[in-house]
Amino acid sequence: MSEHSAAAREGRYFDRLVLESGDFNPFTERGWKTLAARFAAAVPDTAGTRLRLLDVGCGTGQSRQIYRERTAGYTGIDLSLFSLTLARRRPVGPVDGGHGTGWAQADALHLPFRDESFDAVAFSSVLHHIGDMAGALAAARRVLRPGGLVFAFDPNLLHPAMLLFRHPRSPLYNPHGVSPDEQPLLPRALREAFRTAGFTAVGQRCQSDIPYRKVAPKGLDALLPLYNRADWLWEKSGLGRWLGTFVVTWARKP
Repeated sequence: MSEHSAAAREGRYFDRLVLESGDFNPFTERGWKTLAARFAAAVPDTAGTRLRLLDVGCGTGQSRQIYRERTAGYTGIDLSLFSLTLARRRPVGPVDGGHGTGWAQADALHLPFRDESFDAVAFSSVLHHIGDMAGALAAARRVLRPGGLVFAFDPNLLHPAMLLFRHPRSPLYNPHGVSPDEQPLLPRALREAFRTAGFTAVGQRCQSDIPYRKVAPKGLDALLPLYNRADWLWEKSGLGRWLGTFVVTWARKP
């Protein structure tokens, strides 16, 4: 990995972020549970279904709680070595199936795993950080078994707050808290990328009611209770299904 590559820049950014804050845990407990429910809905309703899962962009290990109830084996990868150091220290609880839990520093474009070695690959709010999204999806397809699940969640550019404050062309755009190669994504761009990568049965659902624990810049934290309440109402009104804070996409390898 070149010192000046996009992957290296992202890794350094999150190393600094974790060193300064002591963790990377953007969502409240309810936020993580909302994402876990969305993942469970993407997994076939088969009694005892438990997956060997690769979590791309696992960060400090917080995202594991999304997948814990449906996994028999879990491997988390990230570019940030400091994030992985925290992840390895985090209690993981019992893991069924004898596959265990593992962590590795790796690039989504160059997955160091054998072909067809996972039942599921999850991109934990990371595709919008990867310039070569097609390459990342192709790598995920390679390591998935036939019929395996690919799952991703990313900030939704159609959500008003994302459009106003995170789109570079917006007059209210604030780059604080935005990583060097982060780019906004539209739901249709994700759907098209999944199909182009050869995945089938592509499903998608936008989702609000994922309350934040903290945001950048820090001065906005005082407004978080108001924002989280408004986002809860956004979901309850039905608008979250189409214009939610995050867009969740899933599909199958043929």
